[in-house]
Amino acid sequence: MTLQVLQIIANIVFVVVFFGLCIIVHEFGHLLAALWRGLYVQRFSIGFGKKVWGTTYRGVEYIVSALPFGGYVALPQLDPTDEPKNVDDKLLPQASPQSRMITAVAGPLANVAFGFFLGLFVWWLGIYRPAPTPHCDVLDVPQDCPEYQAGLRPGDRIVGVNGQTFKRGWEDLSQMITLTAGEVTLRLERRGETLDIRYRPAPNPKFEGLGFPLFTVQTPLVVFRLVPGAPAAQAGVQPRDQILRVDAKPVTSMQDFIGKVRESAGAPLTLVVLRDGREVTIEGMCARQEVMRGEKVYQIGIVFGEMELTHPNPWEQFTNVFSQTRNVLTALFARDSLVRPQHMSGPIGIVQIIWIKVASGGFREGLWFIVFVTFSLAIFNLLPIPVLDGGHVVFGVVELIIRRRVPTRIAYGLQNTFAVLLIAFMLYVTFFDVKRIGTIWRIVHDRTEEKAEPKPQATPPPAPTTAPAKDAPAAEQPAK
Repeated sequence: MTLQVLQIIANIVFVVVFFGLCIIVHEFGHLLAALWRGLYVQRFSIGFGKKVWGTTYRGVEYIVSALPFGGYVALPQLDPTDEPKNVDDKLLPQASPQSRMITAVAGPLANVAFGFFLGLFVWWLGIYRPAPTPHCDVLDVPQDCPEYQAGLRPGDRIVGVNGQTFKRGWEDLSQMITLTAGEVTLRLERRGETLDIRYRPAPNPKFEGLGFPLFTVQTPLVVFRLVPGAPAAQAGVQPRDQILRVDAKPVTSMQDFIGKVRESAGAPLTLVVLRDGREVTIEGMCARQEVMRGEKVYQIGIVFGEMELTHPNPWEQFTNVFSQTRNVLTALFARDSLVRPQHMSGPIGIVQIIWIKVASGGFREGLWFIVFVTFSLAIFNLLPIPVLDGGHVVFGVVELIIRRRVPTRIAYGLQNTFAVLLIAFMLYVTFFDVKRIGTIWRIVHDRTEEKAEPKPQATPPPAPTTAPAKDAPAAEQPAK
């Protein structure tokens, strides 16, 4: 119990520190650029709310506030006004468009730099990803779903989506289908022939109405190693065996297999495995009861190798986030897409996902997602929307073209309008984030149980000293 409490505390510290750092680094970028360009900086705060500690250095007030989530920097000369004022209500000179643009862009650039820095550790430590699988074998297709009506059948092998191949099996396939606007084209292999089918995805009620596939596929379940003396080793299971069936029922995934073993409650199991190209039956294997985190569970002592330890370099991590963000935004604004604003995540949703990553995958999974968050924050803030950094850049460009400031009335009107819209959007997605909390905790519980056996280990390469160049994985999308 003590270890569990310590683990929870460690998870909370990780979420607070690293999520807060993503915001603090962003604001610190604005601070450095403003000081460099000679702008007036009223205050730099770590955290929000009531002031806990503070000091003044070279005219800038630096404070630590009570709420540790993020921070802010007060820059009056970035406001769209003809009369910027300091803390003493004295007029300040107007900042040049170039200075405002540089200061605005510095925040996202700081996030990118922070992402590359953390990305070096992800590159060194590695991240577990599904093993390369350029196809998916269809296991089941409900007859009332559009995939079946389009001609998809059990036993078909899917090798492409919308004219593109995929690398990591179900993870890539399901994401490509979900983010498709309008008609999906699947390339199939069936009894030696290649054919295409087309259909419009139907809302999947299990995934909040997204166009997530309604069919299921066979996920190869390969034995990586066996726990010495455990039931599986004693029954004759061997490394590299692929689990096909348990008690004559097909196994679709590691979660499915774990569920079948635990449901057996120690009764004899019959496994059918694929070994050296032929099916082998293993009978009379009984799961052994063990206690995990205070719960009694049944295990047979198999460590699976569905995942492999990959080492994407920082540039690959960045291009992956950019690609995913682009695909999500494209789907969000496409007319025929099933992706809706309620499927996005705000701060509460992002914190929940970080928690899932840390609780189920440990530090390396959490760190990998923090890299995703800080890169996403940079991209999001560069959107050309008033109140965001990209909006300040747009105002600066317009002023350089027309050779005068944007009229205060117009600038304030745009800022206030988009501020209200942005706040309304955040409240909207936060409502759905809160609704998902129960689901999130079930995911954490299920994923934690899957860690009954250790993952296959690999020796990480030497720590890199520089970031070379270039692609990477897909994760739970937290578009903001």
